[in-house]
Amino acid sequence: MTDDFYVFFESLNYSSEEQVRGDRMIYMPYVRPILPFVELPLAIDYGCGRGEWLEMLRDFGFRVKGVDLDQGMLKLAQQKGLDVEHGDGSAYLQTIPDKSVSVLTAFHVLEHLPFEKILDFFLQSKRVLIPGGVLIVETPNPENLHVVTSNFFLDPTHIRPIPILQMVSLARYCCYEKYSVIRTKEHKDLYNKDDVTFRDLFYGVSKDYGLVAQKPGGPEGLIEAIDHPLRYETGISIDEMIKRLDLRLETLSNKVLKLEAFPEQKPANEPQPE
Repeated sequence: MTDDFYVFFESLNYSSEEQVRGDRMIYMPYVRPILPFVELPLAIDYGCGRGEWLEMLRDFGFRVKGVDLDQGMLKLAQQKGLDVEHGDGSAYLQTIPDKSVSVLTAFHVLEHLPFEKILDFFLQSKRVLIPGGVLIVETPNPENLHVVTSNFFLDPTHIRPIPILQMVSLARYCCYEKYSVIRTKEHKDLYNKDDVTFRDLFYGVSKDYGLVAQKPGGPEGLIEAIDHPLRYETGISIDEMIKRLDLRLETLSNKVLKLEAFPEQKPANEPQPE
């Protein structure tokens, strides 16, 4: 595959910078509590792209660094005055000192990697994060049937979807005891919709999900500062949609059975056929 094609592909399919910033705001409550506890906290974005997330963190007071293989994207990040470099993220993390990073993120990167590199990323995160530091990863949600059967494979560099339970297993293997699953980009009207359809089941589940995890330990009060947003799930899962669709089908089935058991009687004055 030529670089020119992937640049063209990104121009057609990559979200706008404004949209990316809006999507990333959901993670701010997990990183802002670090600021009062760590002097000049360092945030590293693995696969930083155009640098929207790093720019947001810098504006809040973090020192920021990023790495990416896409030279075209990096040029845009460099134009923002961000400290970013071209290179392989796995090799880059190996150069980072132990317990020196307050926030480590990887947005829509891990699905491009073989499992060995995904595991290495989690192991490296455990090493480089400070006690109490926060890990955030985001990837397409394979619970969404349209994503997993169609959209995911639009990108020729995607290797395979990552199930939520596999991501959670990686976090727990690396001793992240506190974590949350943040499903995003769902159809908001589905939260209050009872008459769900098969179309809702196929398209309506959250399109992406993030895993937010916190390393044990850290300055007194840091773990508690991020305690409220952790240990929960958000968004719309495939299990929830299946249960709601099953309930609707059961309700409709019961109505049909009732009509069959007690058919409506014709009015007495209704003309009889000759």
